[in-house]
Amino acid sequence: MAVHEEHMKETIRSGKRKQDTLNPQKYRYVGAFDDLPADNTHIIVIVLFRFTEGQVGEPVPNNYIVTAYQKEIG
Repeated sequence: MAVHEEHMKETIRSGKRKQDTLNPQKYRYVGAFDDLPADNTHIIVIVLFRFTEGQVGEPVPNNYIVTAYQKEIG
């Protein structure tokens, strides 16, 4: 997936987003691309939205990608 890092970023920016029903801090992003290998058509990115506590107690965003993979859809 390192080769397709720009596709991953584009998926997060403008792909279809769905919130996880069991974990409301977890989102699944799906983006379609026509230049993926092995007949794959989409990139799926799983992102967690978390917060840590800053120096004076304010919430600080700590969002990160859990996993990303390619999949043939359709």
